[in-house]
Amino acid sequence: MNEQLLIKNIAEIGKLLLKNGAEIYRVEESLERMCQSYGFQDIGVFALPTYFTMSVTFQDGTNTSLTKRTLQNRTNLDAVCALNDLVRKICNETPTNDFIEQQIRAINSLHPIMPLVFLGYGLGAGGYAIFFGGGLHEGIIAGIIGFLMYFFVWINEILGINSLMRTTLTSMFLTILAILFYHFHLIYNLDATIIGCLMILTPGIAITNSLRDIIDGNYVSGQARLVEAFFIATAIALGVGLMRILLKGLI
Repeated sequence: MNEQLLIKNIAEIGKLLLKNGAEIYRVEESLERMCQSYGFQDIGVFALPTYFTMSVTFQDGTNTSLTKRTLQNRTNLDAVCALNDLVRKICNETPTNDFIEQQIRAINSLHPIMPLVFLGYGLGAGGYAIFFGGGLHEGIIAGIIGFLMYFFVWINEILGINSLMRTTLTSMFLTILAILFYHFHLIYNLDATIIGCLMILTPGIAITNSLRDIIDGNYVSGQARLVEAFFIATAIALGVGLMRILLKGLI
């Protein structure tokens, strides 16, 4: 078996784990276990939210190291589950490079089911609006705004706008819509409507993963994710606050 190609395939699995939102400790552990299953020695792995480096010693005594970086991370739990299954299969069966490459191509083709994401935006926003004190009017309007947010985010992604700017623009967009609906007396609780829509943007997974990394002893990656969550929250507050100041005459 071509060990150089094998280590590249293993590193590609680690990159996909990072790219799709896996925990840092899971990425490091998966890479180490896959390397061990093929008899590699002196395995060293260090991962951050957008970067990892690994070094191994092959069975013939030669050393190699690889570095991978991801620029556009996302959350795709279907891909993470498929990658975890592939890691377990590699550890248990040590398949060939051809099989691993075939599985990597299949996982790369996995994308979120867009109709479900669309429903999640609307139902999530509407449900949270009611949860935070709104009535049926607020729930329905927040759901409509949530559906529109989906298309707004989708357009921003096509245009290549980075995540922080995209979050700021989306929070401005939803605040404008909520204020307009409030101005025309279609809703009676503006705050509940805005908060319900904002819950779609809150960095819950980033905060959870940062705390898990810190608890697990990965302080650098945990702090990096926590800073990311802080900036996302700041972007949300900036967008909402700016629109409420500019449109205060309609409130």
